[in-house]
Amino acid sequence: MVRVDLWIALITLALGTFVAVTHESVGEGRAAAADRAILRWMAERRTPSVNGLMVGVTTFGSRTFMTALIVVTLVILIVRRDRREAIHLVVAALGVGALAWVTKGIVERARPTEVAHVVNVSGFSYPSGHSLATAALYITIAVIASTHLRTRAAKVAVVAGVASLVALVGLSRVYLGVHYPSDVLGGLSLGASWALMLAAAVAVLAARRATS
Repeated sequence: MVRVDLWIALITLALGTFVAVTHESVGEGRAAAADRAILRWMAERRTPSVNGLMVGVTTFGSRTFMTALIVVTLVILIVRRDRREAIHLVVAALGVGALAWVTKGIVERARPTEVAHVVNVSGFSYPSGHSLATAALYITIAVIASTHLRTRAAKVAVVAGVASLVALVGLSRVYLGVHYPSDVLGGLSLGASWALMLAAAVAVLAARRATS
């Protein structure tokens, strides 16, 4: 049975967070001051060893790594003849690129200049593309994987692992000085809302087919 009310609640929460963060990110109020304060606080605590660790963590949200992950997952789904979930994954990936391009172009927020960047970046800052991609695609892959897992413990483990990895990638973007915290929160909420909307649509369609 598909819990439509639960899907709607989760999607509303994610989208509401994105709208609220976006509204605050284009202003210069308390949110902007908090952004700068957190950014400086994290920069003051950098060490060479942690720098290297965060550079490694952030690659889990890079375009190269995410593309490779999508291809491997897609191949597995094709081998398993899971056409529905293969299409699900492709649509999720295409949507990530479109959402990042549109929202960055509309907001046009410059990258942080308050602290030095540990890695080289280009383009606009809001929302964080790494955070958007990891939230959308890792959640999508977790949803797909959960359909093939039998025990609740295994499903919980997958969700916990995905949540931890997504959070770490977002944290790395702020630590490295290339995004404000609100960039990361905006990317996470937008990516999560996209993944949840797709997952809800797939679940509803599957339920209808099962009862038809």
